[in-house]
Amino acid sequence: MTFASKLALATVLTLGTALPAVPAAAQDAKAQAAPELKVSKEFREAAAAADAALKAKDLTGADTQITAAETLSKNDDEKYYSAWLRLQLELERKNEAGQMKALGILATNPRTPVDRAKAYGSIYQYMVGAALATQKKHAEAIPALLKARELGSTQADLPILLANSYSATGKSAEAIAEVDAAITASKAAGRKPPADWYKFVIPKVNAGGNRAAMAGWLTRFIQEYPTMQNWRWAIQVFRQGTTGDAAKLERIDLYRLMRSTNSLADRGDYSNYAFATQQAGLPWESVAVIEEGRKSGKVPTTDRDTQTTLTAAQTAVRTEGSLDTQAKQAAAAPNGKRAASTGDAFLASGNYARALELYDLSLTKGGVVAEEVNLHRGIALLRLGRKDESRAAFASVQTGPYANIALLWQASIDFPPLA
Repeated sequence: MTFASKLALATVLTLGTALPAVPAAAQDAKAQAAPELKVSKEFREAAAAADAALKAKDLTGADTQITAAETLSKNDDEKYYSAWLRLQLELERKNEAGQMKALGILATNPRTPVDRAKAYGSIYQYMVGAALATQKKHAEAIPALLKARELGSTQADLPILLANSYSATGKSAEAIAEVDAAITASKAAGRKPPADWYKFVIPKVNAGGNRAAMAGWLTRFIQEYPTMQNWRWAIQVFRQGTTGDAAKLERIDLYRLMRSTNSLADRGDYSNYAFATQQAGLPWESVAVIEEGRKSGKVPTTDRDTQTTLTAAQTAVRTEGSLDTQAKQAAAAPNGKRAASTGDAFLASGNYARALELYDLSLTKGGVVAEEVNLHRGIALLRLGRKDESRAAFASVQTGPYANIALLWQASIDFPPLA
């Protein structure tokens, strides 16, 4: 199923509802042009009978008379008026093929006023493009849809149809731009963009490798749809775009974000998170995560892997001893590295106030990766309920992989997930 059809957008143009102005415009054209029409007596009789049948809602009779008028049409006047009659009938019958045929004639007939010819042309090109997209003839659909836009089409679904066709022909950048435009237009019109629009474009942004753009799109998505399921999806997609050292740097902080947004879903999430923190020398967090998983019922007490991690983490916590002793050693150290690592230990143990003290000390002493420290400062401040300070800390992270994660953490401040 294509993106457009999934959103019920591929064949939306049934002109009776989408373009209520068309019949009125055509009637106006008829009134203005009637004195100058050059038609034969036979055509006039068939056209008049067709018009009367249309007004009486006798569609079968109208079809017979319009067919006769079309057969009798010899000049541009007669072809123009018979096409207009055909359009009225096919609007009533909701027959898109018939509408397209009539619009194609009206758009190119010399008797059609210029402004209306352009309007008819934009509708016709849109319908052609939509039909081709539905038939998966995407390379052919693109020129028609672009022509519709050039002629002034304001169909709300035009960018989405173009995005679908661009995507199907390997033009991801163009597809992304079209969805972006559709979202902007939807918001400007006071409508909430569908979640599927974001879910269509985000993997394409991710595939492009621009992590900052990826984080920005995910933030926009979460702002519109802040649910646990969407947080989990967003974080998982974001994680897929990272490899090597960057993935190691992001891994724990993304698990923390899942924990903060209640989007740790199952035994695998809890187990992997706990193992990652235990391996990183943060056993306090491993213990807390496994205990939370067990309390929620998502981690069975009989699970051997998590029990192994828990036992190792509990042993490490006892071995580490008092973190206050480490804090004193950090204060006496020549640079801030010891203070930053001790701050991480306090953050992992749930003592956020002390973590904040050590992070501040590490920045004062220097010799640390400021972006990482400020990201962790933001997490500590958020968990202390100091949202404005947390926002400022995340906003200060401007470079490297931490900047992208900080954007997601910022989104979690004002748009928390459902409980």
